[in-house]
Amino acid sequence: MTEYFPSELPGYSSDSTASVTMRQYMQNIDSGIHVGDYIIRPSASQFFGYNTSILGVKNTSGAELDTSASLSANSNWNRHAVGMSMSVANHEFPTLSAANYTNWTASFGGSFNIGEDTASIGYSHYVMHLYATDLGNFGISYPVPYAGDDARVSYRKNWARFAVIPSASYNNFSFGQAGGTSTFAREDVRSLGHQLETQMLQGRFEISKGNALVAILRGSEAQFISNPGTVPSDYISGGGFIGLDMRASQVLQYRVLAGGETRQFTRSDASAITTPTAEADVIWMPDLMNTVTLTGQRGLFDPTSPFSRNQIMSTVRLQEDHELRRDVFLRGSAEMGTTDSRPSGNEVKMRTQHQTQFIFNASVNWKINRDFTASLSYSHITSYTKHGIASISYSSIAQSTYTSNTIMFGISFAR
Repeated sequence: MTEYFPSELPGYSSDSTASVTMRQYMQNIDSGIHVGDYIIRPSASQFFGYNTSILGVKNTSGAELDTSASLSANSNWNRHAVGMSMSVANHEFPTLSAANYTNWTASFGGSFNIGEDTASIGYSHYVMHLYATDLGNFGISYPVPYAGDDARVSYRKNWARFAVIPSASYNNFSFGQAGGTSTFAREDVRSLGHQLETQMLQGRFEISKGNALVAILRGSEAQFISNPGTVPSDYISGGGFIGLDMRASQVLQYRVLAGGETRQFTRSDASAITTPTAEADVIWMPDLMNTVTLTGQRGLFDPTSPFSRNQIMSTVRLQEDHELRRDVFLRGSAEMGTTDSRPSGNEVKMRTQHQTQFIFNASVNWKINRDFTASLSYSHITSYTKHGIASISYSSIAQSTYTSNTIMFGISFAR
């Protein structure tokens, strides 16, 4: 959820301290617009550029125009908190209009103090797209729209240095059909639609101020849409994780979780999946001019391809932010991701599909004044896929290995 919604939104916020990954930027961002007891933060951006492989295949290069805007409002109360957030992002490709897509989100939440304890609720609705060059979306050419609803509730019970946090969430996902003119481009992906219920119990023990030991138990159940001739991938999943949340240091901060997850299918004869899982977020600040961030995760995810039952994904990303001058910031990052995607058809005839991606990014950001920032960025993606699915004949619009380069320039506003 943190990929789509601001982390400061009540009901979705973590109970740890705020991230300092972009500490240099935060020092320059205005405190928002104060309206009574609320803080309103509007933002907008317009970027222009060129993409050498819009759909992850040859001969799909062209100009790209990205337009986005968002608005959030949070209460500024001593006790309790409420907030809302809305955003929209439009991506246009003048030479390939069928690849155009628009994402939007809307969410609200609240947290309420009950003595020494805290109760939180949150709800979000969003319309997003599966995109051809994203990890795990093999077999997709033109963007595939999907809508999601997320509702969650949690309660934090505090006892001095120890806290117990039970929580529950409900998600509903529905998928549409991509544009394009070829039969393959309009592949039906409704079978990806499903409902997901998750229950989690988290225990936190404060070792010292800002540092905690964490233990998590999580269970989930999923019910997929039934389509003629297919067996839904309904499952029951359970996992356990332990970790450290170390935020006290001004130089090195990290969160590390490790454990395992198992998934049992309830409506098909597919074999169960059991895999180790881990997540890490390490931030190193050697001086006031540099921040180095290392993030990584490995886990079991729902399918994002119509040809996949489930996916075990692993990603690792290294990023450095450097303050060249008081108003000029540099950012560079390198990322590697892999996925093993279980086939959704006949498990005897079909093989697990493996995909590996390498991503490199570089950007320069110039803080023109308090409200406006100019940015120039470059992104490179190389993706390799092996063990193609036998029952699928890839047409000229889709291929398993591709390289994409994108350069963008734009102006952003934030208050």
